[in-house]
Amino acid sequence: MKKEDNNIAKRISESIRVIDSKAQILIFGSRARGDAKRESDWDILILTDYPVSTYIERSFRNNLFDLEIETGEVFSTFVYQKSVWNTKHKVTPIYRNIKKEGVRL
Repeated sequence: MKKEDNNIAKRISESIRVIDSKAQILIFGSRARGDAKRESDWDILILTDYPVSTYIERSFRNNLFDLEIETGEVFSTFVYQKSVWNTKHKVTPIYRNIKKEGVRL
């Protein structure tokens, strides 16, 4: 991750932890690799201990939306229950990519 992205990453983490203080948060894609361009989005994986409902997803996204508006950045969020992510999604390409290049916040 580029040094200038660290402040936004910290604020992403803070926004998510308001909803779930124990959530695992990983940045992946170009921001994690450090090859993002100015217009690149932020790919964010949020893993929670709880079953994921529409309400939980909206809560995370609504908190992040305020930060998107303030910073002009675009966030793409993926929200999963940890146990589901580590079983059902373990065989997917996105799981392998995040395992390889993801940056934990």
